Amino acid sequence: MSQDTSFFESSMRKILELERGVAGRSRWDSDIKADSGLSLLCILISGLFSVSVLLNTESSIDVGGEVTSGDIWIYSTAVALSWLVASWIILISVVKRTRMAPAFNGRIRLPWFGSTALLGILSSFIMLFLVEWIFDILVISMRWDIVWANRVSVMLGPNLTEAMTQDYLVSENWRIWPIIFLVWAIAGAAYGASNTSVRSFLLGFGLVTVVVFLFAGNPLEANYNIDRVLFRFSLATALSLACFVAMRVYSNRVEEYKVNRAKRNIGLTAVATFFLTIILLDPPEFVKDIAGFLAGFGILESQLELITREGVPPARWGGLLINLIVAAAGCVLGFAIGVVLAFSRQSNLPILKWPGIAVIEIVRSGPLICWLYFAMYLLPDVADPLFTNPEDFDNIVRMMAIFSLFGGCYIAEVIRGGLQAVDSGQKEAALALGLSPMQIKLQVELPNAVRTTLPSIVSVFIGLWKDTTLLFIIEIIDFFRIAKTMANTDLRFLGDFLEPVYFTALVFWVFAFYLSRVSMNVEKSLGLVKEGGGDVA
Repeated sequence: MSQDTSFFESSMRKILELERGVAGRSRWDSDIKADSGLSLLCILISGLFSVSVLLNTESSIDVGGEVTSGDIWIYSTAVALSWLVASWIILISVVKRTRMAPAFNGRIRLPWFGSTALLGILSSFIMLFLVEWIFDILVISMRWDIVWANRVSVMLGPNLTEAMTQDYLVSENWRIWPIIFLVWAIAGAAYGASNTSVRSFLLGFGLVTVVVFLFAGNPLEANYNIDRVLFRFSLATALSLACFVAMRVYSNRVEEYKVNRAKRNIGLTAVATFFLTIILLDPPEFVKDIAGFLAGFGILESQLELITREGVPPARWGGLLINLIVAAAGCVLGFAIGVVLAFSRQSNLPILKWPGIAVIEIVRSGPLICWLYFAMYLLPDVADPLFTNPEDFDNIVRMMAIFSLFGGCYIAEVIRGGLQAVDSGQKEAALALGLSPMQIKLQVELPNAVRTTLPSIVSVFIGLWKDTTLLFIIEIIDFFRIAKTMANTDLRFLGDFLEPVYFTALVFWVFAFYLSRVSMNVEKSLGLVKEGGGDVA
């Protein structure tokens, strides 16, 4: 009995604390029993009201056309839950937070709300509008068959999709799956080595896995073998979980410096994955020669023969794959360029300082779209002496080069601000310990500069990710361009222009939001969330 009572009391304390966060302090703060009783009454009334909303909403929408009873149930449930939260906030604001204003002319006293209660009520109405609008788009007013029918094309582009879904061409599926397995494994190992709790990882990873399986496993308009794809995603999921468990066990058993070394190796593997993706999709000649040489000795002969085959040239890449590769080039290569330019601008040697300043100022002075046009029409002439075969320097490679340089110049200025904030005492201490100037820059100055400027660096990364939509303007078949022209792929989808655009916006938001969450988790692990956390880092 005492355990049940303590559980009830702890639950009520959490509810009252939540109420203070959304509606301010109550007039009954001093009387816990009265305050708790009113809270339960407000929850009961809100629940009954939300049930009535659920029943009325279901009965007001007719099943017909492409709207099914399942769609109506999803929409009605979402609206009812939003009304549950909104009515609860309004009730606790009115019943528990309403106070009487001072008497006016000694006779009139009007009720008034605190600023927190007013913000809570306003936020609840905004939430109601957004939930009804979003779920009306998702399940009632718009149909998403156009996305299901073109999902592979959206992910990989029409040219690469043709080689993966048509029997009359040599299948190139094997070039994608090793990258997926490697990315899943790196993600599991990275979270295993981090401070993320097992519960948080399982919730987030489970949500991502469900979304991936629903997207890939929906049989509607599928033009690929669903069972085979789901089986491979299941293997990738199992591999990721195994890497998470193995790294978490390793991190709990070894000392901290070994965990940090493991994190560094995971980061290097992630960077190597970017280059491996490009090599697997379109192997250079020297990679083919090495694979052929090893296959001649009978070493993994059947597997290496696949690499000796002609790859998929960058001109045939497309869809979300292009946006991810170009954004990754801007982040990975751009960060390396930014570090070099930041130290060059900080250098006292004119031969390093002035070229660094010139590159940064020239590139930053022009908008990205101008540099993309420069890459399309002028960069081949500039790079002509370096490439004997013009096809080796196609549009995608040029875009990667420009995004890397453009992002590197912005990252350089961010890191330069961090370098200026490094305490001179740390440099003097490193010099007294006998570290060389290069060791001081790479092991003392750079880590401290990155720690303090991490939010700004991630902001640059998010900006580069969103700027990949500019590839649409220069006729590259990227994710956004496919979405814009998707309605013209079939007579059934004529006029369905909004669904692909909304889907594109959602995907871009998800990736940007994930980057921001990763940045916040890294800052938290470095002790930079609270003021003075730099000492902890």
